[in-house]
Amino acid sequence: MFLGVRTLRRLNDLSSPQDLKALWRRYIIALALIFGLLMTSHIVSREALHQGAQDASTINMSGRQRMLLQRIAHIADDYSETYDLEDRNELQTNARLFEESHAKLISRSQSAKLAHNLYTGGSEPLNQQIQAMLLHVDRLLDEPENGAGHAKAVQQMADGVLARRLNDAVSTWETVSDRRRATLTQIQDLSLMAGVLMLFAEILLIFWPSHQTISRAFERLQAESDTSEQTLDRLSNFASVAADLFWETDAAGHMIYAEGSFLERMKGGRETIVGCDYRDIIQYSGENLEILRAALQSFGAYKDIIGTFTDIDGQTYKMSMSGKPHYNDRGRIIGYIGTATDVTEKQTRQEETELLASTDPLTGLANVRKFRAAMDKILEEATSRNPVHVLALDLDGFKAVNDTYGHGAGDEVLKAVAARMQSTLRESDWCARIGGDEFFVVCQTAPSRLAAEGLAMRLNRQLAEPYSLSSGHRVRVSASIGIAAAPFDCMSTEPLLKAADMALYESKGRGRNQYCFYEDLGPFVVDEQAFA
Repeated sequence: MFLGVRTLRRLNDLSSPQDLKALWRRYIIALALIFGLLMTSHIVSREALHQGAQDASTINMSGRQRMLLQRIAHIADDYSETYDLEDRNELQTNARLFEESHAKLISRSQSAKLAHNLYTGGSEPLNQQIQAMLLHVDRLLDEPENGAGHAKAVQQMADGVLARRLNDAVSTWETVSDRRRATLTQIQDLSLMAGVLMLFAEILLIFWPSHQTISRAFERLQAESDTSEQTLDRLSNFASVAADLFWETDAAGHMIYAEGSFLERMKGGRETIVGCDYRDIIQYSGENLEILRAALQSFGAYKDIIGTFTDIDGQTYKMSMSGKPHYNDRGRIIGYIGTATDVTEKQTRQEETELLASTDPLTGLANVRKFRAAMDKILEEATSRNPVHVLALDLDGFKAVNDTYGHGAGDEVLKAVAARMQSTLRESDWCARIGGDEFFVVCQTAPSRLAAEGLAMRLNRQLAEPYSLSSGHRVRVSASIGIAAAPFDCMSTEPLLKAADMALYESKGRGRNQYCFYEDLGPFVVDEQAFA
């Protein structure tokens, strides 16, 4: 601009007053047009940044609804069976989060016709389906004893049409975002074209002597604009999967970028990650490894797979990893970008909760819930060559210990009994406390009746040894054992346990410290049980 002023001043001696006045008028008009263009560009850029951030937040919120739906379905199923207060509170919390995010999405859809039609239009609008799901959850919470049907309805929605509609919602928001981005891009392109035309006019009418300087400045501005666009693109990608750690790898799998709050907690910081192969940093196992391999082989995205990160001091962290391919301008994959979220505490709490839910708190053995959950799968593998023997145990004389020395002494005996049983069994066999002084042993390593009989004899012998109490007293108990085998006696869980119980009662009738096989009760009993 200042060059244009100097040019006009140099023309002062060479032009008439009328020509000079016309040039100044053109110059002022050009300044006003440029000022208007700059303001328009500034407003459009700010709108693009604001809208891009909001679109990324909306897409992330919509995607989170899918995870919340699956979580609600899982908790609803558990709560309909257990009526557990912790499950109820967690179900209420997740339902409230789902409803709040849905309300925000409904509000934001008012400015996006495509999304608004998805939520409220058509014969089965998404809003109506979501309200129906939330209604099932409310009824399950109000009447848990009659909630099996509501839990089933929620599960069907999570596995069926509602899950697909939520996926459609994510795609719709992405489409809305793409359209807005395209519109803003067109506006920017039109602004750029208008600027070029004005610059060309100024070059012809005013700035011809300084056109080279203006061209160089314009090239620098264009380069800065390209850099800013790339930065915004990267930030947008990161924002869609925001977490504790942002990362990027090259095509060979080496870390080329790492940023986030996790680096502040990790020993060694960024320097211990950048440049390393991701396979040397995060270790995966089981299902998570299979998901990762499938995603990488198909050049696809993956989300929320759990890996173990180990820093240079040996400290381990459980990380929830999400990533997607990163493409260059030619559409070729140049690596992966994504995030990692530290879920160590969450995983630890989950493992502790699962352990408490499946373990008898007194003896540390499996409880009845874990026992019954495992039996169906175990019996599916039972064959005549590899039978499964179930031993039902009931302690002889245990009531006398409780009556004489108190329940504390009884608890000590139960702990000792559990320890002796575990030391007697092989690693592949296991036992569970069903309640009181009743236990079950599942033996998958006894190929014959003789082997199962040997195990019963060892248990009788070990459990009949005296028990020393903390009070200084010594007591004796023994075990009566009933034995049933799959597939010879029964092939399903309940009949097999009933058969073992019948053999146990026969054993107790014979006296203390005895064992009895179900097949020894007689063919009439066996036939009756087989058709139960």
